[in-house]
Amino acid sequence: MTVKQSFSLLFLFLILLSCGKGGSGDSTDSGLNLDQEEISNSTPVPGAAKTFEVNPIMVGFSAAQEEKITRAAELIKKVVASTEFKNRIINYYYNGKKAFIDADMTNAQVYKKILEASEKMSNGGRNNTMDLEIELYGDDGSNTIGYTYPNVVRIFMNTKYFSKFNASQVADNMFHEWLHKIGFKHAVDATPSRGHSVPYAIGYLVKSLSKNYL
Repeated sequence: MTVKQSFSLLFLFLILLSCGKGGSGDSTDSGLNLDQEEISNSTPVPGAAKTFEVNPIMVGFSAAQEEKITRAAELIKKVVASTEFKNRIINYYYNGKKAFIDADMTNAQVYKKILEASEKMSNGGRNNTMDLEIELYGDDGSNTIGYTYPNVVRIFMNTKYFSKFNASQVADNMFHEWLHKIGFKHAVDATPSRGHSVPYAIGYLVKSLSKNYL
């Protein structure tokens, strides 16, 4: 073997080695191979639950307000990584059926969609990261905690509530509004069944479970 051939083989080996790191071969992406992964009570928490990230972009926040969002984001990560979060979602019942209202998919598919974290208004695809842009607004006369629109990236949080909420309540609001960003909806009016939609039911779940980590 010539020196030139040896160098070529070494170069090829280094290329193949580098392809095994990062990119589509890293642990996060392998955890996102959820279409082939059955989710049930007996299965362990997927890798994508443990690697789930929260990336809040805050617009016009004070340092103290940013700290509250950061604490809420850390709570969300811990909740999503938990076995109870998985099991409570896949076993959710409403009206005698194992299903959420207005979801049009199985509970396991709802859980997988959360872990994939593919926002409709983002080009990031299934990046296993809760990407959200947050802006505070003030409306003391409103009972609205927060809102967003289907055609915008940003979510809006009312300072009337944000200022008195603890981190678990903020986590609930953040997760509720973000669930809209990955395609889930609920009735506009406060119907008796609205609390069983994905944004409301799972938002409440995040608030409940996050208290374990306060």
